[in-house]
Amino acid sequence: MASTPDSLSASSLIEILRARADLQSEKAAYRFLANGEEEEASLTFAELDRRGIDCLVDGAHAPGMIPLDLDALGAAYWTGNGHKWLCSPKGTAMLWVRADRRDRIHPLVVSHGANAEPDGRSRFRQEFDWVGTGDPTGYLALPAAIDWMGSVAAPDGGGWPALMAANHALVLEGRDRIATALGVEPPAPDTMLGSMAVLPMPGVDGDAGAAALSAALEADERIQVPIGGWPVPAARGDGGVSAIHVRISAQRYNEPSDYERLADALARRLGIG
Repeated sequence: MASTPDSLSASSLIEILRARADLQSEKAAYRFLANGEEEEASLTFAELDRRGIDCLVDGAHAPGMIPLDLDALGAAYWTGNGHKWLCSPKGTAMLWVRADRRDRIHPLVVSHGANAEPDGRSRFRQEFDWVGTGDPTGYLALPAAIDWMGSVAAPDGGGWPALMAANHALVLEGRDRIATALGVEPPAPDTMLGSMAVLPMPGVDGDAGAAALSAALEADERIQVPIGGWPVPAARGDGGVSAIHVRISAQRYNEPSDYERLADALARRLGIG
């Protein structure tokens, strides 16, 4: 948690970030949306740097779902997964460290790279390229997965841009079908979505109800879909569940009928329509 300057009176991290947004410079680290669409204020990575605050961006779902330019992002650290939208083996996560922070980052397992003679690679690469007895098979398969997804799986030979656009369009179609079936409004505009969408679930009673519904869908309908409470348990503090949501995703192996089946199953089990 960042310390609060004496001149800033704030009772929460959100209030601190809102106040600091007035001092933004080049690159946005946070955007505060007044109503889900209109930007109220923003805070930049450069401003965080000036205050001695490093940002680590949890980009778990970003690789393969949205275009990425990590240098332009400006964060000190960024991490993402390869086994989600890139369809690589599990465990092929990646850590990107900005050049001016690499001298302070070391792997948890110290191996022979820490003692290696200079070989043209940076110290950062020498330590991280081969860590202990870790199995590199997943990482070695990652380039092949990226190439295959961008060629064979991409529609009309359009590469990754076409693949991401197709997944985005499909998740919007699926979201709209489910929203219509449940009689709810999408909580976020299309421009804020990649290949995933969340919808509120009316009539589901807390965590237990969400777990029961998810289990019934899997057992009886052969549908796997995350259904859970918001906020997540770790973020609730003294509060409880404020809402139950269903989260859908779209990948090249999905088709519109998948979401139609889910919409029908949810509406039937919730007694809607």
